[in-house]
Amino acid sequence: MIIFNLLTLNPDHARRITQLMLTQQMATDVFVDEAIANHYLTAQGTVAAQPLHRVIFITKALLYRRIEELLEKQFPDNDFRIYATPVTQVNAAEAERVRQLHQT
Repeated sequence: MIIFNLLTLNPDHARRITQLMLTQQMATDVFVDEAIANHYLTAQGTVAAQPLHRVIFITKALLYRRIEELLEKQFPDNDFRIYATPVTQVNAAEAERVRQLHQT
């Protein structure tokens, strides 16, 4: 299992991804942090911030590439930053819910 993390500047993309992951049975629950501050260093050397939306869900590690391909197809010109974090421990009920996801 992994925690799939997707970062985007586009709030509509975050909402559409949530719907897509649930309807395609890639996740049992999707969490969205809306408008968190993304701080970065500008070309002029100053620190700036912009609103960033984070979409998070637990899924099967084997689905990572399938999800990535689905996102590339649905959002061809996206600004996404995607990464996954391994899940080493999870309670039995949650583990069973994840096992039932999109059968590979």
